[in-house]
Amino acid sequence: MKIVQVMLARGFGGAERSFLDITLDLVSRGHEVLTIVDMRGFLYPKLKENNMFRTVGVTCLGSWDWRIVKVISKETEKFSGVIIHAHLARAALLAGKASKKDRIPLLVKTHNLVNLKYYKNVNCFVPTTKAQEAYLIAGGIPSTNICKIPNFSSIAIASVQRKRRQPAVFKIKALGRFVHKKGFDLLLEAINLVRKSGQAVTLDLGGGGPEQKQLVKLIDRLGLTEVVNLVGWVDDVSQFLKDGDLFILPSRDEPFGIVVLEAMASGIPILSSKTQGPLEILDSDMGYFTNLQSSTSLAEDILDTIRSEERHLKAAKALECFKQNYSASSVVAEYESLYERLLQK
Repeated sequence: MKIVQVMLARGFGGAERSFLDITLDLVSRGHEVLTIVDMRGFLYPKLKENNMFRTVGVTCLGSWDWRIVKVISKETEKFSGVIIHAHLARAALLAGKASKKDRIPLLVKTHNLVNLKYYKNVNCFVPTTKAQEAYLIAGGIPSTNICKIPNFSSIAIASVQRKRRQPAVFKIKALGRFVHKKGFDLLLEAINLVRKSGQAVTLDLGGGGPEQKQLVKLIDRLGLTEVVNLVGWVDDVSQFLKDGDLFILPSRDEPFGIVVLEAMASGIPILSSKTQGPLEILDSDMGYFTNLQSSTSLAEDILDTIRSEERHLKAAKALECFKQNYSASSVVAEYESLYERLLQK
């Protein structure tokens, strides 16, 4: 099957990682894929270096940039693409114009709660959670035009269960974009409180983004320079999590949370804020939750998790859940089935 994947965002968060994973897995299954992305974005060099598929780089000035409609239409025709799979609002709107003109089915992965004014000419919406699905229905999208498919991760799955141990110094891991909604400021304050309680911990924090300077200043102000290690962008997440004793997701808002899947696949105990995505992925048998009311409450929940004798059992259950529901083999098969259904209409 010839599939055109379109992503015009320029950052590198969960949506972009999902785009990359879907592309690579479709190619590994024998499909022909054409990717169209903004050449100024984080994705472009990662895609361009792969000779298993062709990548077209564009410079998209905004959702009103109709030049991109012509590019999508021209490149899809040249590629003989049979279906367009767009991601996020800008790609949805511009690819929608092209798909309508060329009468090619368009499905759009929404990734979060979207502004529906950008989603025209869409044959099928693909939300990742029940909350996103309900939002679309409340916005007037017929349920027949919606197919919920969760995110997945192609991360290497842990082959052995982690050793049950109670280390003297607890190594905590966290990962994500350095933006306010990810809650890393609260996590740093909580780590400081945990240390003041007498529990020795370290924090490896992976990622980058606009709040990096503020986080560095906070680390310095709290006297955590010897405790917190900022490792930068993490390409090999399984290696990053391998030696961790606890993974924490402190997000103030998390529509899905692919990093939670990666933690599940790695077999590391998980403490997550009670946000939309993690609450659908995990339950109390597979991980721990925090209300994230303050850094004080987060610190208390970190200490409770560290002291819990059930954390390795919960991690093992989370690993099994990942294998059954969130591995590439199970999720991409759902996309293949959806592509076939859309082509038969």
